[in-house]
Amino acid sequence: MEFAAPTIRQTLQQGAEVDDFVVALYERTVGRADFSLSGLAEELGVPPHRAEQAVGVLRELRLVKSAEGGPDRMVAVSPDAAQMELLVPLEREILERRRRLAGFKGQLSSFVAAFEKQARTRAEPVVITDDREEIELRLLEAAQGCTTEVLVMQPCVAQETRELRLARPLVLEALRRGAQGRILYPHTARGDSDTRAHIGELLKAGGQVRSTKEVRDRFLVFDRKTAFIPAGEGDAIAVVYQGAVAAFLAGLHGRVWESAFDFESGAAGYAGTLEDLKATLLDLLASGAKDEVIARRVGMSERTFRRHVATIMQDLSATSRFQAGVLAARTGLVDTDARPAGLATGPAEAATGSAA
Repeated sequence: MEFAAPTIRQTLQQGAEVDDFVVALYERTVGRADFSLSGLAEELGVPPHRAEQAVGVLRELRLVKSAEGGPDRMVAVSPDAAQMELLVPLEREILERRRRLAGFKGQLSSFVAAFEKQARTRAEPVVITDDREEIELRLLEAAQGCTTEVLVMQPCVAQETRELRLARPLVLEALRRGAQGRILYPHTARGDSDTRAHIGELLKAGGQVRSTKEVRDRFLVFDRKTAFIPAGEGDAIAVVYQGAVAAFLAGLHGRVWESAFDFESGAAGYAGTLEDLKATLLDLLASGAKDEVIARRVGMSERTFRRHVATIMQDLSATSRFQAGVLAARTGLVDTDARPAGLATGPAEAATGSAA
């Protein structure tokens, strides 16, 4: 029976499913001058197709090959010989790809000086775009040129906008090169498994992460020179190449950072921030903002927000949100003095807010 030998690439892509029977069959073939598939199946007391499957795996691993005794005869091959046949060409291919990669890097480095010169004399201080490729290229330029500091304020991973998703690996790369990183998340990030996984990567790369009660804005600032900020609704962003704007955002980030809570990789759950989050929710509820507005500001889904509200009402023994607000004010959980009437929310939110 003839077997078409698979290529090395096919072997690696498909994978050889080795089990105890395959190993036992190989042991039977070792030391023999040759063997036939039908004879081996009869000897082992298994159906021919079972032996054929096992021999197919051994062929993929180069542990058996055709013998000279005839088209249906095979012979076992030592693991060392199989390794030479299977792995050496692959290692050679890897070395060749590394050589080509180094060549590409060398060629591209010739254009770095010209690009940086153009960037310094950039005619457009602000670029607004919703084109994915352009956003990605401008993020790549800013991140690769970042040498000192990257600042990020953003929602949880599930609510990330396009530029934040694109920036995620670039920020990690900048941190690994030695840039300092300070990343701000809402407290709700502590209860989100995907966000916690990414925060673990940031901490491992040397970044600092804190959480705060509200994240109203999202932005990235590289070296206090280039900023990426929202440009209205949708996926459009503004790339700002003005140091004054970047410095302003860095200052805003710094003020929020001072009162934020450190994120420690080993801490479980909300790690002491739950009361701060609860107070924020009560304050926003008392302001009359809509559920969707509050959920967006604290960085959670509306369903999760309503679950928190239900828990708060239960803790306060309140039967309605209004009663919960009254009880919270009486117990000092809501700072009524700090919120002048009509100024509880931002301009856009005050226009859309209503009793929840």
